[in-house]
Amino acid sequence: MDNISDAANKTIGSTEKEENPKVPEENNSQGKDSEQIEPNKGCSPPVGEGSRETEPSCSKEPDEEDETMLKEKLQTLKGDRIGETMYSERFVLSTILKLSKQGNRLLEDDEEFEHDLCNLWDMTIEPDVVRFLLEQDVIELFLALAAASEDFRLIEILFGIIGNMCCVEEMHDLFYRQSNLLVSFCDFLSITDAPVLVQLMRTLTTLFDRSDDERYHWFGVMKKVDNLTEKLSLILATSTNRALLEHTAETVGAMINRFTEAEVDYAQLNEFYRLFGKSCLLEGLFEAFKQLFPFPARREAAGDGFDEETLTLKDIKTMRRFLEIHEHFILSSNELYEAYVSEVDQCVHRVLSSFVNECVLFPVTKNHICIFVSISNIYSGIMYHFRAESFVCMVKIYDQLADALKNPPREHAPVSSRSAENGPTAMEECEDAEAEDDGGAFDVETACAEVREAIFFLVGPIDEQIIRAAIRMGQLKESTFEQMCRELRETMDGEPLLYQTCAKLMSAVKEPNEEEADVPMLATNHAAE
Repeated sequence: MDNISDAANKTIGSTEKEENPKVPEENNSQGKDSEQIEPNKGCSPPVGEGSRETEPSCSKEPDEEDETMLKEKLQTLKGDRIGETMYSERFVLSTILKLSKQGNRLLEDDEEFEHDLCNLWDMTIEPDVVRFLLEQDVIELFLALAAASEDFRLIEILFGIIGNMCCVEEMHDLFYRQSNLLVSFCDFLSITDAPVLVQLMRTLTTLFDRSDDERYHWFGVMKKVDNLTEKLSLILATSTNRALLEHTAETVGAMINRFTEAEVDYAQLNEFYRLFGKSCLLEGLFEAFKQLFPFPARREAAGDGFDEETLTLKDIKTMRRFLEIHEHFILSSNELYEAYVSEVDQCVHRVLSSFVNECVLFPVTKNHICIFVSISNIYSGIMYHFRAESFVCMVKIYDQLADALKNPPREHAPVSSRSAENGPTAMEECEDAEAEDDGGAFDVETACAEVREAIFFLVGPIDEQIIRAAIRMGQLKESTFEQMCRELRETMDGEPLLYQTCAKLMSAVKEPNEEEADVPMLATNHAAE
């Protein structure tokens, strides 16, 4: 901290504190142009002896001297700008100096300083500013201040700055070389303030998503964090803050992708599943999903006014994240779900019931495709579990997609973005842009194929009479199954149970020759939990 104070005092010593973080270009240039640049004394001829024709007595060539003077002139004109930005070094250093002397004062008592810190937060989208901050060793200062502070707004801003800094490679290198800093940062997972935790999750997600796969192996660092899985699970299970639940799910997904795919080390996979494959995580994920996307009976009781037609691009992407996490554990650690098959099936049904709505299904995006792939893999892993409502939803979704292939749908308005009370922040706007990038026009045929495959895996081990009862319940058309089976024979040729499954579907959709007894719907219990 001493080097920060010394640098700030030295820079600010004879100048007044700047209120604007940006260097005023016009005024700065005028002031610097009026100053005389001191000539190099070693190159000046004695007074009275010089003339225009007299060559300087120094060893520098004229071109080299001109270049040197030009560089000095440019440096003078640059003033105290940070790198190639318009931001002022003096502002940054004075803000850090005041921050180091903050003590127990609350930001709400000093609106001007809070504004300065928010300006610094905004400035850290510039890599040159991030590198300048790293030169001042601010991470240790920020973490020390956060550990000693009870001001959640201050901690939120500090963590927001750290999160922005993680967009620069040098920050990854610092956290990796001094892994104790990252472990200390993760200790704040026990904090109870939602905005602080949102910034913490954003930081971890950025770190894991953007780090070089070969250079950084974060699992070796994160396993040093005490009770990491339990802390994440508790947030998922108990928080009612939408943004926090969304970002925590994103962080869990980023960890899974990073530790099991990007950092492929088969020797550590068993250790990963030992640390992360816990029932508390599954229970937290199920509870968070129900909080974000209430089931009909639950949302009516809560009166939260949740409407399918208000699903945003971010909502669909969040659904995708939850299902991809379940998909991964079902395919890699299936035994975890022996006691939770009904819960994961309920989540799948909740997603499918949304996608039956044309305004949610179209336009088809990458997120839709990934969701259908996850559902197909989930049903291939939890065989012998059948929910009639989910089956009906999938067939209706398939029917809409198949019809769209024949008759391309009209242009659909883009899925809305849910606005924050005070308008979206810069980071939220970036996330919306990212969601839109994921949601570009996508191949309807691919989506149709994935839904067909999911239906195939769902009905494969199920008795024909149960399927027939579901078809009757949903009043599904025979022509839909004729087309579906025809396409399945073309696209899944070679599947051992292909023809048997298609024959079972076609037999189930046809009216039986003689009246059958009612079939107990043991596997179609749809009571909302």
